[in-house]
Amino acid sequence: MKKWLKEAEVSLAEALEAERIGEIHAQNLYMIAPLIYSKRNNMNNAALIQEMVDENEEQVQRDWVCDERSKDQYKFHYVSSYLFCFVVAGKIEEAKYDEIMEYVTSKMDLFTDDYGFE
Repeated sequence: MKKWLKEAEVSLAEALEAERIGEIHAQNLYMIAPLIYSKRNNMNNAALIQEMVDENEEQVQRDWVCDERSKDQYKFHYVSSYLFCFVVAGKIEEAKYDEIMEYVTSKMDLFTDDYGFE
């Protein structure tokens, strides 16, 4: 599991750097997960990248519909999208992804807790 934690940390750092220098808005970091996945894994399959984009978009939009404030959880959405690329690519099963996500979210600070009560 530690290799997955490291994978998530390094990937997130790369995404946050893109956000820091103004290449992408924080709420949209999940959108570059397939690009970072393909770069880090030397993968150049446009159809597979598009499938990753579509799957991640669907997953994040579903979360946003359930709770619009989840848009502020951009680190979580990025990491979950990045790791889900491994599922789309056939590298891991979805059950393994769930296990990895549980581990990674317990070890990384992926959530903002400034929801507040109105």
